[in-house]
Amino acid sequence: MASRRRAEIPPAARRAAIPLTPGHGAAHSGSRLTVLLPFVLVSFAANSLITRHVVGSHLLDAGLLSAVRFIAGAVALGGLALARRERPVVGRANLRPALWLGTYAACISYGYGYIGAAPGTFVFYATVLVTLMTYDLVTRSTVEPRRVLGSAVSLVGIAVLAEGSVGTVTPLGVILLAATGAAWGLYTAAGRTAGDPRVATTGHFIVLAAVVTAPAAAGMAAGLRVTAAGLGWAVAMGAGTTAFAYVAWYACQRSMSGTAAGSAQLVIPVLTTAGAVLLLDEQLSLGLLVASALVGAGMWLGRPRDTSPRTTGPARPGPPNPAP
Repeated sequence: MASRRRAEIPPAARRAAIPLTPGHGAAHSGSRLTVLLPFVLVSFAANSLITRHVVGSHLLDAGLLSAVRFIAGAVALGGLALARRERPVVGRANLRPALWLGTYAACISYGYGYIGAAPGTFVFYATVLVTLMTYDLVTRSTVEPRRVLGSAVSLVGIAVLAEGSVGTVTPLGVILLAATGAAWGLYTAAGRTAGDPRVATTGHFIVLAAVVTAPAAAGMAAGLRVTAAGLGWAVAMGAGTTAFAYVAWYACQRSMSGTAAGSAQLVIPVLTTAGAVLLLDEQLSLGLLVASALVGAGMWLGRPRDTSPRTTGPARPGPPNPAP
């Protein structure tokens, strides 16, 4: 009778009914985050460097760069789904995240034309952080004071990078970069309620690609700046450090609070500036060193707290650690 009753239970329900060792889920989540988060942060910094190179070298119009980037990302993720014999899922759930992503892409494409790179970066990441902190407060998630303090210290580090560039700030630039940051924050928050990160991201990219393909084609026909090298960089960025990094970023949201996601991204401007020194022949400055120290201190202050019980005897499973 017991075996018959077990056979009537759906496989997914049987898996869910299997008791996990205490702390097993948190340990798996933490190990996944340890692998994925560095990949995401480095990929995002690489996207910034590629964009600076392509736009700064006049290889491709900034708007076309964003459009080609997400079209290539949609093709890569859609192709992966087909290779896995899956049908890409696109529905109403993809519309709002695609709207946030499109707003982010449009505003960031032209926002830096009205504000310097350093102050624009500060406005962007400050708005991202505020948006995700607000999301935590609205959803009644715990926002620890030490994590807020750590985020503030890291944000001061980003401000150090922007010091001396106040003269490049315009009201329109601030508005566009603030809109960019808010849109990216909302897109990130949407990942906390998404289903499978790859399936969800594939749907978002397909919707966005369908919207931007016609304007991109019209822009190319109208004579916007296009070179083979620029298109190559855009495709490589879209199919590599955009598509799969965005999937990994959504996967990270399962193990992070909104505030943690916002503060973790404050490392990206430091990585980008350091990459520009190494790859784009920009000069190493005292500001970069000070900013790196402040961001590092902020990350240390906001690190996950280990609440596992300490024992003197044989190691025993403890309660799950809180998500970072």
